[in-house]
Amino acid sequence: MVLILQKYEVDPTLAAVDRALEERAGRQPPRPYLGMSAIGHPCARALWYGFRWAVVVQWPAETLKRFEDGHRGEDVMAARLRLVPGITLLTLDPETGRQWAVIDHDGHFRGHLDGVILGLLQAPQTWHAWEHKQVDDKKLDKLERLKSELGEKSALRHWDRRYYAQAVLYMHYTGLTRHYLTVSSPGARRTTSCRINADPAEAALVAARAKVLIDAIQPPDRISGDPESPLGCRWCEYRDVCHFGAQPAFNCRTCRYSSPRADGGWRCARWDKNLSLDEQRRGCPSHLFLPALVSGEEVAADPDGSWVEYRLADGRVWRNGAAHD
Repeated sequence: MVLILQKYEVDPTLAAVDRALEERAGRQPPRPYLGMSAIGHPCARALWYGFRWAVVVQWPAETLKRFEDGHRGEDVMAARLRLVPGITLLTLDPETGRQWAVIDHDGHFRGHLDGVILGLLQAPQTWHAWEHKQVDDKKLDKLERLKSELGEKSALRHWDRRYYAQAVLYMHYTGLTRHYLTVSSPGARRTTSCRINADPAEAALVAARAKVLIDAIQPPDRISGDPESPLGCRWCEYRDVCHFGAQPAFNCRTCRYSSPRADGGWRCARWDKNLSLDEQRRGCPSHLFLPALVSGEEVAADPDGSWVEYRLADGRVWRNGAAHD
């Protein structure tokens, strides 16, 4: 018997869908602040690169679809919670009509709550900050196992440090004393939850970490010197800049003349002006990379600040400046 295998080609329509998703995402501006949803990341250097827009991240369609699943899962979970008599779930701040927002460090550190909830059967008289996450089955199973082994109030800290940091910050800045996290598998078919108490000491530490990163002009130490490290370097979007000296993105945030202002904006010392977000993204002909973003030693500079010369790791000399790049 001869087995004939039919060759299936890629569906051109679905391939076009993926390209459209990626193109749409590529038109989105970078986040202008350090997010409370990210500050628990184990690598402070990656957070600094993100705040400084060191890389223009191009997410593949597969990742963008996971993001979409998470956003839609939040709406699905909110609707399900509201089916329970006695539950009040507010996903918008009544005073603004927009998502609940918390802000610190002159506006450079921000977070947005999924909602606040009252009437949980476990604690019906207490308002909770509410967040929803959509994760794969393996990660969901791990949370359920940790709840069984450590107890619900201790599980979140050991399950995901980023989610824990986000939770304690949201309680800290809203004045709430409880946090209710719902977690679903893709498509929201399976759901578990985790309820924790406020942790003022941890919130203060995380907020202080954010302040250090916002003010820093030097990147923090790497989480590992190995670009293949399982700690996260292997999959990090900043890997090439961090470990291999790739040139970072061109914008005001990677320029030595710009710095965050006390009102949440950015200022250019070269031209003594405040910078709009559009100006920050575009950069200008006088852009000079932050020295810490150049893989080499500074050996000379123009007195008027128009160029800087570096000796690179391979011995070549490179002049960074408008007339030389």
